[in-house]
Amino acid sequence: MSNAWDDAAQALRDSCLYVHPDAEAELEDAGIPFTDAEQADALEQLRDASTPIWVAVLPAAAGANPSLAAFPRAVGSDGTYIAVLPNLSVNADSTLLDGVQPTVVSASRISNDLPEFIENAISGVEGLAETQTDGQGGGTGPRGGGGGILPLAILLAAGGGGFLLYRRNKLNRERAELEQVRGVLDEDITAYGERLSALDLDVREDSKVPIEARREYGRALDLYENAKLYADRAEKPADLKPVTHALEEGRWLLGCVGARMSGEPLPERRMPCFFDPSHGPSVEDVQWAPQGGVPRGVPACAADAYRVKQGLDPESRLVTTADGERRPYWDAGPAYGAWAAGYYGAVLPAMMVGTMLGTTMAAPLAYGAGAGDAAGGGDFGGGFEGGGGDFGGGFEGGGDFGGGFDF
Repeated sequence: MSNAWDDAAQALRDSCLYVHPDAEAELEDAGIPFTDAEQADALEQLRDASTPIWVAVLPAAAGANPSLAAFPRAVGSDGTYIAVLPNLSVNADSTLLDGVQPTVVSASRISNDLPEFIENAISGVEGLAETQTDGQGGGTGPRGGGGGILPLAILLAAGGGGFLLYRRNKLNRERAELEQVRGVLDEDITAYGERLSALDLDVREDSKVPIEARREYGRALDLYENAKLYADRAEKPADLKPVTHALEEGRWLLGCVGARMSGEPLPERRMPCFFDPSHGPSVEDVQWAPQGGVPRGVPACAADAYRVKQGLDPESRLVTTADGERRPYWDAGPAYGAWAAGYYGAVLPAMMVGTMLGTTMAAPLAYGAGAGDAAGGGDFGGGFEGGGGDFGGGFEGGGDFGGGFDF
């Protein structure tokens, strides 16, 4: 099978994923099939990756003549090239594009879930690439070349047992953080539903309600259903952003409905009250500083704006921290990042400077992903177990990357 590498190299010019027919049959015989649907899903993930990644799944016989350097030569682009072969341990010293050295990892921890492995590999490589971009102050967009792209060639040996520790640790942390935020999210959804119910009879039974109000109410009702659906499907804290975004828009629409029914001016579309988004849309910006921090302008409801101007404490939203304490959400840890981002969008980091949440959001992987994933000592560094150690610690070559990933 001496031409398997060349076949893969040519195929990778047109696709981010190549699965050799013999490898597909070998996986099937081993009881770990890589189905067409799973391949299509993996291909979509590779195409959407924020840094160029190519994956080739080759048969065991390809190990007789490993030639990973053929991949970037054929594709003509720097990036991360991953070759997956059954039970292989080889050495490689050829040079790839622009002096990039191939890295060989004799790993045997793909277990019986190749799609899961590819998903984790993408996440890990993206985290490393983001760390590199942050450190060099530059980068390119997805699938481009040049700075900010992780220049690796990874040769992985598939087979053996054991589930990916990276995936297990990451999922366990995400589940714990999601459960931490669930109570706050349920409170928000319940309060929104109660306000919908309070307006329901008036809107449905009063024939004098303007048609615009009926339409806005219908849209607000749709957003309520969307929020519940997104919340039910959420598997990690990052999935909560569309939930709170829907609630934010819905609250403004309900304010419009109320204004139309009472003959008052329509409310301005403003962000929710910073101190507690359940207070509804803000009415003005006030200067406020967290304990020990510098003042900054934040949106506030009328009641909290008055309290701040009087030198009093606003009615801040208290949530549960990972340690079980009750603290304002901006000092409760990274789990609440996506929850808050859905309410406040792109301006949230500026408002959070000097808070615990602001510190988290300044890390490479924000909104609950955990800063450790993108640097030495994170889950990626401690999870992909290779021949000489973990995926982070087992890469050995010349130099140091990301404060703990040796190449």
